[in-house]
Amino acid sequence: MQAIIFDLDDTLYDLSRHRAQHLRRAWASWLTGIAVLEADAVITRAVRERIFFADMEQFLVRAGVADATQRSRLVEESRATWFTDLHLDEGVAELLSTLAGSYTLGLITNGPSWTQRAKIEQLHLSQWFPHMLVSGEYGCDKPDGRIFAAMLERLTVDVSAAVMVGDNPDADIRGAHGVGMRAIWIRHSHMVYPDDLAPAWGVVDHVTAIPGVLQLP
Repeated sequence: MQAIIFDLDDTLYDLSRHRAQHLRRAWASWLTGIAVLEADAVITRAVRERIFFADMEQFLVRAGVADATQRSRLVEESRATWFTDLHLDEGVAELLSTLAGSYTLGLITNGPSWTQRAKIEQLHLSQWFPHMLVSGEYGCDKPDGRIFAAMLERLTVDVSAAVMVGDNPDADIRGAHGVGMRAIWIRHSHMVYPDDLAPAWGVVDHVTAIPGVLQLP
């Protein structure tokens, strides 16, 4: 094994937890004025519906924020703090530092450049990843084999010497299998592994457990 390629969202950090914690802070001026159980229900719905900026105002309308000025203020507060609220999961920085000492690391993330590059900068990922591909810049999304092939070319490794690590069975595992690469699945309760997809080379409940799959001390 010479190279490890990582996904970003829900692999290096928990996006649902980030969304919940962020919205509680960004919407605090409204949420602190309503009943605790109602506020908890609002956050639960926002996480389940994966609310982001484009959906936020209509979500707030449905949640009972009738004043347009207040809605705009809540949306702008979220915009201003979404990325600065973002942090790697506990233990991930230490994991990446350890792995970078023995392997070349790559990152492939699906999404538009403006969101994914902001995350990359906030999380200081360039210190561990000399090679990063954002699908919105490259022109195709995982599981398209072209983006995996492009990363392998940048890493200058054969497919047999690399492994993909990600949470999405279709985008990450199926995409890696499509080019003949091994893959480690980060298993989440909200993700169902497809019946037609060959088993991953390794399965863990959190990215910090992958040294066990790699048989590292």
